[in-house]
Amino acid sequence: MAGKKILIVDDDVKMLRLVSDLLSHEGFDVITASNGNDGIKLAAERIPDLIILDVMMPEKDGGQIGRELSENNKTKNIPIVFLSSLITENDVGETGGKVAGVLYLSKSMDKKEFVKKIKEVLQK
Repeated sequence: MAGKKILIVDDDVKMLRLVSDLLSHEGFDVITASNGNDGIKLAAERIPDLIILDVMMPEKDGGQIGRELSENNKTKNIPIVFLSSLITENDVGETGGKVAGVLYLSKSMDKKEFVKKIKEVLQK
């Protein structure tokens, strides 16, 4: 798992730093973006192994970003994990429902469980 590249896109700077630090500590190469446009650009430039998208963001939400990524030949096969204060896939609804999201995780999830889920996605 070490060395796998993960892009995190979240407008909440504290959450961005928390998730980044957590995954960096696990040996992942972490790239961060604080808005959707930067996230889309970085995904196309750096081609991460996984993208973690906040669902609720200004300008472009996670669903819009996910759709744009899925329409780009460079990024369409990158797995996406939606991270939100919304708990279930049904709660995400229109925001993420039409995107190739692999997993929907709660921001309040236990850190160890979060890392475990991320590793599981990367093993697929």
